[in-house]
Amino acid sequence: MGFYYDKGPSDNDGDPKPGCLDVFVITRVVLGLLFWPMAGIMGVVIGFGIALYLFTLHPALALIPVAIGVAVIYALARWDQRRSTPEEFRD
Repeated sequence: MGFYYDKGPSDNDGDPKPGCLDVFVITRVVLGLLFWPMAGIMGVVIGFGIALYLFTLHPALALIPVAIGVAVIYALARWDQRRSTPEEFRD
């Protein structure tokens, strides 16, 4: 009698039964897809935390992360505009 992770006898089609390796592959694919969105979310949360900390030190210091955020948003908007606009319409 085999368990799920046991590479025992094959099923009726001749394919081996699934094992632990399948779980590891699926987990790797899902984590690979979610890494960059989760890294972005964590970066934004950490940025807000730094901005709040700098705001407690001095209100003018809070402008540093705000300026960095505005610059990043502007750069992403320009990058997306150049990437998605046909060449004959670019300035």
